Amino acid sequence: MNKTGIDWADLAATDGLEETLYFYTRNDYLIINNLLNGNVDFIWEVVAEMVIGDNIGVLKEHYAGERPPFDDRTIGWLKRRIWEQIDDAARADILKIAKNDIANILNAMKPTKNDIVLYRTARIGDGFRPNCSFVCCIGDVMDFKNISSTCVKPGWEENSGCEFYRYEITVPEGGLVLELDQFDCHNEDGEVLLSPMRCRVTNVRGSDNEKCKGVVELEYLERLSVHIGEQYYV
Repeated sequence: MNKTGIDWADLAATDGLEETLYFYTRNDYLIINNLLNGNVDFIWEVVAEMVIGDNIGVLKEHYAGERPPFDDRTIGWLKRRIWEQIDDAARADILKIAKNDIANILNAMKPTKNDIVLYRTARIGDGFRPNCSFVCCIGDVMDFKNISSTCVKPGWEENSGCEFYRYEITVPEGGLVLELDQFDCHNEDGEVLLSPMRCRVTNVRGSDNEKCKGVVELEYLERLSVHIGEQYYV
């Protein structure tokens, strides 16, 4: 049990989910979230080569002994996500994997047992993250089409050199979440994934942190349905 009151023991050893989260928390979230937001051209223009190049780089570091060695399972994961060129066959394969990753994450989410507040950072000037606009008013309804990485408390950005906005999201009892602390692949303690969602702005305020240019308080209203190709998730 943890902050949400959910017992996650039945998910901790799910191999397909472990692979998905290993890559999601590295940088495949860029492929997944741009796909969910309909930014497919951006995937091929910028994202795919960067993601593939990172996988090639860490595998080279493994073989050169420049990092703690990977086990055979992780090496297999990495090799399955490396393509020599981004041709039509590679594009189809990348999208197929991304859709499977989306399904793995959404299917693993469970309803919270109590109300929780989660924090999400939107770095200013970051072209990889959609929905980073701070132009909103109390009462506005906002749709986040991507899978959102949040945390149970404000994280690294409080002491970073980046300017950012912060969303504080109140998730009611029964809201669907996926906590990553039970896996080895989370970016920070207390990381929680939220599905594509609809929220209402309940407050907009300033912050004592000079790097934080504003705080938006949000009330989680509902999970958005996701429809990609022939796959549909509610």
